[in-house]
Amino acid sequence: MNTSNNKRQQQSIISIQRAYLNLVVSRPNIHSITVSDICKKAGINRTTFYAHYLDLEDLKRAIFDWMMEEYLHIFQEEADTGRHSYDFLKLFRHIKENQLFYRIYFKLGFDFKESFLQNDAAIGTARQFYKDLDMLEYHIEFFAAGITAIIRKWLEGGCQEEPEKMAAVIADEYQKKNTL
Repeated sequence: MNTSNNKRQQQSIISIQRAYLNLVVSRPNIHSITVSDICKKAGINRTTFYAHYLDLEDLKRAIFDWMMEEYLHIFQEEADTGRHSYDFLKLFRHIKENQLFYRIYFKLGFDFKESFLQNDAAIGTARQFYKDLDMLEYHIEFFAAGITAIIRKWLEGGCQEEPEKMAAVIADEYQKKNTL
């Protein structure tokens, strides 16, 4: 195995992703970003880009996968045990500490439905509230849309409210579900 080539490949991938994310942050319209823009910013040629990615969508998917890995790491303990702690405070603290990460996440068009679907502990939580599994998909849609809207609004306001207050909003909604 050629270690220097592996390091060079890894560095190329990091350069490409970093260049793309910098362009996402700096441009109002991410759809105007081209492979040429990324290559210029990363200091690579197009051949290097296409050696690692099929196209911009493939790059975007790779970044989504990395972001999901980072997001799911917050709830690793819950995933390992299969038990959800209902600790949305952990999520809101992470968002406040990593606002740019989440701004990019939303700017790229991602939402929490896919995040929710990849979190086994969250699905387990949803199953506790909805015994009728036919209705589970509706709950997931509702919850993902709601939490996405709350997080977006909080980010737009600069995360002024404390994470504890934001977690309380989610807790209040689930407590209401228990009384229905």
